[in-house]
Amino acid sequence: MLYKVYVLYAKDHDKLFTGMTTSLGDRMLSHNSDTPEDWTSGYQPWTLVHMELFPEESEAYLRETFLESYEGQAYIRKDILPLFDF
Repeated sequence: MLYKVYVLYAKDHDKLFTGMTTSLGDRMLSHNSDTPEDWTSGYQPWTLVHMELFPEESEAYLRETFLESYEGQAYIRKDILPLFDF
């Protein structure tokens, strides 16, 4: 089983969301659904802007933690978001 660390971007709100899952398709549907108790529902639509694969959950967790940090968020904004035409 592969663990996916992913970063979503909500252009209209300039928000980033970082997560980890084994089923990215299901998570994307969840983030873009109308489930009111989900924090991400208030910032839709979400676009997948980055994903990395890891064989071990512990490795994925470390990467997710980094991408959620100030340095990780700066990396996404500086090096990843400019690759997209929003």
